Amino acid sequence: MMRKNAFTLAEVLITLGIIGVVAAMTIPTLISNTNGAQFKTAYKKALSTLNQAALMNIALEDYDFTALAADTKTGADVDGTENKTMAYILTKRLNSATNITDSYTLPTDGIKYYSEVKCTGAGTPADECTAADEELTLDKTVQASELDDWAIFSFADGTAFAFNPAASNCSAKNDTCVGFIDVNGATNPNTQTVCTKGKEGGTGDDESNGACIVESTGVNDIFPVYFYGQTVEPASDAARAVLFGR
Repeated sequence: MMRKNAFTLAEVLITLGIIGVVAAMTIPTLISNTNGAQFKTAYKKALSTLNQAALMNIALEDYDFTALAADTKTGADVDGTENKTMAYILTKRLNSATNITDSYTLPTDGIKYYSEVKCTGAGTPADECTAADEELTLDKTVQASELDDWAIFSFADGTAFAFNPAASNCSAKNDTCVGFIDVNGATNPNTQTVCTKGKEGGTGDDESNGACIVESTGVNDIFPVYFYGQTVEPASDAARAVLFGR
């Protein structure tokens, strides 16, 4: 009689066990990479959308964020007579924008905004800083309790934009003309993207003090922004690194 070659039950179980171990080790990384790529794409799209809304408002209303007026977090003051609030710009230039302030879960760790590297030496131009006299100035840490006064609007694709409704006359970066983009809205993790290598304002050569790098597994869903003049731009090196692919 001919013998049939086949795997034994023990061999099958061992093989399945090995596959399970490999899957357990690699699937979380694959999921994280996939989420990171989706977050990055959505962030770039949201930033572009906000800038287009600002430019459209200039074309139609002839004013930019420099003329911005303060509002309430629910946009209750926007009745058509005062049309220079951020809430008005969002609802009029992005017809699908809706206020989700009351249903959005704010990040428990607050939001951090960073300025550019400045020199400690008085009068030293920024491009002439040396490693010895550079310092990073943390412009603002908005605590979770302070975020309670912010407004959050959702776009058609589910992206959320949160901002300080007290912002007014935003001709330059300041502590009130700030907001953040949450690329997946109310869905978790609602966590700010930070440097995975290097640091904010980093200029050193090693991984801890070098320029900020955000690896794909470290891209989260929240990115801080400044809005002023005619632009909305990243408000941290981490947000800039994701935007420019670093």
